[in-house]
Amino acid sequence: MSRESPFVDILTSSAFTFTVRPEPVAGDLRMAWGIAVLLLGVYFSRGKKASFQKLQFLAHSVRLEEGREEALGLIAGRYRPLDVSVRVEPWLNRAVAFAHSMGLVSVNKGSTVVLTKKGQEAAEAIAEDQGVLNDERDFLSAAAPKLTESFMKAVWRGEALL
Repeated sequence: MSRESPFVDILTSSAFTFTVRPEPVAGDLRMAWGIAVLLLGVYFSRGKKASFQKLQFLAHSVRLEEGREEALGLIAGRYRPLDVSVRVEPWLNRAVAFAHSMGLVSVNKGSTVVLTKKGQEAAEAIAEDQGVLNDERDFLSAAAPKLTESFMKAVWRGEALL
């Protein structure tokens, strides 16, 4: 029985094979990457907790080598807050929401992210695994402990740090 379109006949009578191939997806769109970076950012912060301002700064900086170098230069005093770019990364809010729903973090007063016991265990496993997130881990372990809340306020406001 013939259909209305010869094209449909060809499609329905032909054999198809599909080969699964990875599609390149930017790291900031991969929730596994985002959650791992979030956990490491909080893990390397003082008290295993971090404000959203600090996490947003780290999230933006960690993505590219230039951002990591710029942030470390700011911390070292080679740059002023007005010399570095800061922006809000939408993927971070999704990562926090997913990590919270997985019981990895808690959010205190809507402004501070804290690792739970389960989150600390996951962060430790990521931090110890030398096969993943090497650049991110190196940056976050160097930057996160040095970023105080007063420093972050100055960065987000574009104030000159003395």
